[in-house]
Formats: sequence, C-alpha cells, structure tokens
Amino acid sequence: MCFFVIDLKSLQMNSFSALLKPILLFTLFICTSPYFGQVKKENKLLIGRLELSEHQYKSAIEKFNYVIKNGPPNHEPYYYRGMAKLELGDIAGAELDFTKAIQLKPLNINGYIVRASTRDRLLDYKGAFKDFESAIALDSTNSDIYLNRAITYNYLQDYANAINDCEKALRYHNNKELVYVIRGMSELGLKNYYKAIDDFNVIIKSNPRKANTYVRRATAYYYLIHYDSALTDINYSLYLDDKSSYAYFQRAMVYNKIEHKDDALKDLNKVLELSPNSTSAYYNRALIYADKEEYKKALADYGKVILLNPKNILAYYNRALIYQRLKKIKLSRKDVERVIEIYPDFVDAYKLRASLKQQIGDYKGAEQDKQTAEIINNTKLDITDSLKRHEELNIAKVTSFSGNSNNKNVEYISNNEIAFISPYYISLLASTKHKRIIDSWNKKNKAFSAYFLLNDDNDDISEALKKEKLKTLNEKILLDFRNGELYLKRAIIHASLDFYDKAILDFNKSLHLDTDNYMAYFGKANMLYQTISRVESSAYTLEMVIKDYDKCIKLNPNFSYAYFNRAYLKFQHKNYIGAIEDYSEVIKLSPSFAEAYLNRALILLILENNEQACKDLSKAGELGIIKGYSLISKYCNK
Repeated sequence: MCFFVIDLKSLQMNSFSALLKPILLFTLFICTSPYFGQVKKENKLLIGRLELSEHQYKSAIEKFNYVIKNGPPNHEPYYYRGMAKLELGDIAGAELDFTKAIQLKPLNINGYIVRASTRDRLLDYKGAFKDFESAIALDSTNSDIYLNRAITYNYLQDYANAINDCEKALRYHNNKELVYVIRGMSELGLKNYYKAIDDFNVIIKSNPRKANTYVRRATAYYYLIHYDSALTDINYSLYLDDKSSYAYFQRAMVYNKIEHKDDALKDLNKVLELSPNSTSAYYNRALIYADKEEYKKALADYGKVILLNPKNILAYYNRALIYQRLKKIKLSRKDVERVIEIYPDFVDAYKLRASLKQQIGDYKGAEQDKQTAEIINNTKLDITDSLKRHEELNIAKVTSFSGNSNNKNVEYISNNEIAFISPYYISLLASTKHKRIIDSWNKKNKAFSAYFLLNDDNDDISEALKKEKLKTLNEKILLDFRNGELYLKRAIIHASLDFYDKAILDFNKSLHLDTDNYMAYFGKANMLYQTISRVESSAYTLEMVIKDYDKCIKLNPNFSYAYFNRAYLKFQHKNYIGAIEDYSEVIKLSPSFAEAYLNRALILLILENNEQACKDLSKAGELGIIKGYSLISKYCNK
C-alpha cells in the first residue's frame, strides 16, 4: 500500500508566505515626507525608522541599539528593532523585542498582535493565542486580530475556527484578499470544495491576474474530480507566472491522476529545479518512479525526503516496501521499525513487519504484529472526538512535508555550509583594517607587549614585511639573548613564514626563559594547530594543542581567546559539551564576543537544540555577524 500525497498544509503555507509580511507589518507607520528626510542626525530613532522603511535593516538595528543603550526606557526602539529582525529572518530575536515593547507599553494593542503572529511562526501557539486574547480584550472590533488568529488556526488545521475568525474579520470590515485566501483554504480542508471555489472566485473577480488563486481553485477542482477545469486554471496560472513551483506541483498531481506519468515527472522535475528542497516533489516523484519500477531512482528520492524531513513516516514506509520487493529484508525491516519508533500507532507498519517476519520464518513474531495491528484498529473505533483530533494532529506531524527548509542538519550534511569561525592566532603585524589587539603583561620584563589577533580570514600581511620584522628581532636577540619575550616574537614571525621547525625551537626557548608567559603557550598552540592543518603527516596532534591551551588558561583564566580556540578543537573531537562550555566561558568573560555566540549556536543546531541556538544566532547577528541572520532564516523559522 503506497500513499500518494498532496500536502495541502505545506502548499498553502508556501503560498501564504508572501502574504504574511503585510499582516505582521501592518502596524508600522513611517513618515516619509520631505520634512522627515531632514531630521537631525542626532535623532537616532527617527533615522532608524527611515532606514527601516528603506529596507536598510542592519543599519536600522544599529540606530535602535543606540537609542536603547543611551535613551530612557521607551517601547518604540524595541518595537521597531523587532520589525527589522523579522525582515532579517530573526524571528526569535524579534519575539524578545516585542515582549520588551509590551512590558514598556502594555496597553498597545499592536504589540500583542505582532507578537502573536511572531509566536505563531515560532510554533509557540499557546503564547500566540494568549496574545490574541489580550489584544481582543483591548479592542474586540479590531479585524486584524481575527485575521491573524485565523492564520494560526488554519496552520493547526483547525479549519472551523479559522473560518469563524475570517467571518469576524469580514464583519469588522476587513476585506483584505488574505481573508478570502484563508477562508477558502480552510473550506478546502473541510472538503467544502464549492464554498472554497466561491471564495477564490471573489479574489479572481477583484484581482484576475493573481496567479496563485487559480492554482488554489484548481485544487478544489482536483478534489471534485474536475480535472479539465483544474488543468485550465493551472495552465492560465503558469501563463501569468511561469516560475510558480506551486502551479507545477499541482499540475503534476493532476497529470498523475489522468495517467500522464511522464508529464507528471516533467512537472515535478521543474518543481525541484525551482525549489530544490521540496520534499513533496521528491516524495511524489519517488511514488511515480516506483510505479514505473525504477526502484533505484525511487530509493534515491525517498532518501532525500528523509534527509530533509527525518521524521516523515511515509518516506520510510514506502522505502521499506521497495526494499521488500527487492528482497532486501534487513533494510526493509530497519525502515519499518523506524516508522514504528516515530509513530507507534501506524497499523500498516505492523502489518508490513509481520510480512517481513514471515519471510524469514519468524511466524510467532509475525502473529504478534498482526495482533498489535488489530488491537490498534479496535482501540481507534471508540476514541472521543477530542482524542480523534489529537490523533489527527499527530498524524499530520509525522506525514508533513512542510518542514524541509528548517531541518537543522540538511545543509551541514550536504555541503558543509555551516562554517565555524576559525581559531585566532597572534601576530606582530596587521593591516590597518584589523583592529583586534591585546596587550600582554610580561611579569619578568615588567612591560606590556601588543599583539594583533588574526585568523585565516584576515592574514594579508606581505612576506616582505614579515622578513623585515624577522631581521629586526634577530638583531635584538643578539643583544639580549636571555629575553624570553623576544624569542616568543621571533617564533610568531617564523610561524607566519611557515618556518615551523624554527618556530617550535623559539617557543620552547621562550618558555624555558619565562615559564609564566601565557602568551607563549597560546602562540605555540596556534602554531601547532596551523602545522596540523597545513602540513601533511604532521607529528603533532590536536590533543597536544589542547594541552597548550590548557596551560595558557591555567596561567590566565580570563584570557577569552584561549577558551575560544580550545572550544573549536573540542568540537573537532566531537566533544560537543566541552566545546559549548568553553564558548559559554568566552561569553561570560566577553559578552560582546559575537563569534562565540555564532559557533556555540552551530553546535546547538547540530545537537538539535533549536531554541537556544536561535537565541545565540540572534545575538551574533545583533553584534554584527551577518551570517547569523542568514543561518536564522534557514534553521530557526518553522
């Protein structure tokens, strides 16, 4: 038994995405009159609002940061910074800002509405509904409250309440197109196809060139088995917008129903060309390949579904069926047991496992699985409506195709796009654009030495400058050969020139003369790591590098860069907890160390601790690491 699926929830949410932002931002009023353009530069809040209106989100956040830091408590900079973070995809960070804005101005209805919609996107539905109720208590005639709540109900597949809220929004004179979209999609969910068509007709009458509306109406025709009407609508939609993956997908579903398999495959290929992470497209293409007995291709596509959405039981189940046909019993059983692990009430999984057990002569085990399937079936006959609803939501979760873009490990596994900020090392030279400097106190010489901190991204010093510095240090050492600090500096230059053997001799000489110089251990550890990274068959190991960082930290427990570098090495050893602890120590010592927030977030993502990871990514972005926002948009917003 295979399950051919049109994932209505994911398709409708894809089509909603372009429409959600106006709802979230409807409260943002920004004056763009000529007078506003002449506002004094000192008024950071107004400048930030202007930049926000001009889509300069990162610059706007800097202005709001300044107002928050230097001005009296005020809800506005938090509110507008939250708006900017939303545009940058930092949903978790935006929610925190809206919460602060509400604390400062608890009677502002707009704050509750926008926070509710933000919590909706964070899947905090309980919090979202609480905010909607707070907003209604302040103004029960505000139509935008009901429209936003209808979106939440629709996403939760509570279609009756979604329709009820849409009708309330219409009662209070909200005639936005999105009201009819939500109500129409909710009617689809309730299988009221003609009512859905009526809503889509309203939109088409007022906006006849809205491509997605024709696809939605085609979906209703599809379920009514009016395939000719469905194709007519989809073809016209593609005439209006030939880049709509939504339209190609729906047309593929129609083609499949009318047995035009090759045309369906062409459209699914087009979907994947436009939306490479579409699990629905991979899944349905796999079904067609399996039907055509092209099992190798089907298995590959099911594998991609599982990579993108590792809890989708349908992909495991159908792959198990193919493995059974190919007589790969162990692989089939592994998949079907994964299904049962994810969703223990899936009757067909027990039936399939029973069949697999019979094939290997385990008749007793097969009989047990058959009995389990029968018990589950009998139990479901008598469940209450509330339990039935709970069951439907559970099934929706494990058969959903809508979470693919938020799978935290996808990009990490497929192309290693998740890139850590690499360790820092000390240098005596740096270009003027690099400002990161530390002053090291040398107890023995009773003097400070300034060192630049660089990493692989910003080593742009010319070899000529390095050699000139080396010449100067050689001359100084001839005059003061018992000065450990001079050997340390020469070791640093030797390392920068890839003279690793000479560097290690100088580091050891420096430590022999000055055993308490933590910078010598730090520099030596840096060099050893560079050697391991750049030299084949290095005699050094990561354990040796970590030991030198341990000694550095013992001598100076407040030196945050040593923790930062050690954390990176611990991660490479897959000591995730140790790495997180070190990054946490960095943040404790240096709260503005943005790179530590980013790296800690990446480990948390790998460990699937999404909540804390997103907070760290938000903080990293707030502190200036642009990558933080790009990762938030990929891994945090569900």
